[in-house]
Amino acid sequence: MATSKEPFWAGGFGRWLSSGKNLAGLGLAACAVGAELVFGLGPLWPAIVVGAYGVGALVVPSPRVQLALGIGSSASAEELEKQLKVLDKAQTNKRLDDDLRGVLGAVSANLHDIVERWGELASAPDQQHTVAQMIGDYLPTSLQSYLDLPRSYATAAPAAAAAAAGRRSPHDELLDQLRLLQDESGKIRDAVFARTVDALDDQGRFLREKFRKSSLDLGD
Repeated sequence: MATSKEPFWAGGFGRWLSSGKNLAGLGLAACAVGAELVFGLGPLWPAIVVGAYGVGALVVPSPRVQLALGIGSSASAEELEKQLKVLDKAQTNKRLDDDLRGVLGAVSANLHDIVERWGELASAPDQQHTVAQMIGDYLPTSLQSYLDLPRSYATAAPAAAAAAAGRRSPHDELLDQLRLLQDESGKIRDAVFARTVDALDDQGRFLREKFRKSSLDLGD
């Protein structure tokens, strides 16, 4: 099946070109070039231009990660799948440790399997509502809250301080929330698959009964 090619500006390099960091770096680099043309910066002016770009890129903070698309609990399968793709990209965020990525991947796999059979949950509106809330609210909110914290706040020192105060670190809190989502999404996924297995068993019994009654006698 043919797939649409991702637009250039939607790719990583395209996003960097239009980012505030790149634009700030280019602005300072342009000022350095202008200073070279007007005043002369000496033989090291190329290094000064590169350094100016680096300073501009460093001083501008990284854009805040936006994970929630604002879909409601009555979202369609297409909307849920779109939100899941946003959450899948979060798995590559360098601020997530390997254990967080692993559990997040398991949650995502469960939710993808459920959404692929979204119509089969129509007879279980409570479970359908729960899954929609997981995808559109619970999961993105948990990840967003963690990724919005300063990087230093999730390191070993804050974790040790939290443990000493009888509290869980942000890392452990997120891990616990992800594991809860993994368990619940796994139960719903298993329930959906169980219905498929039951339907297959019913079909098998129907076919065995049908062929038992309509055997062909080629000798007549």
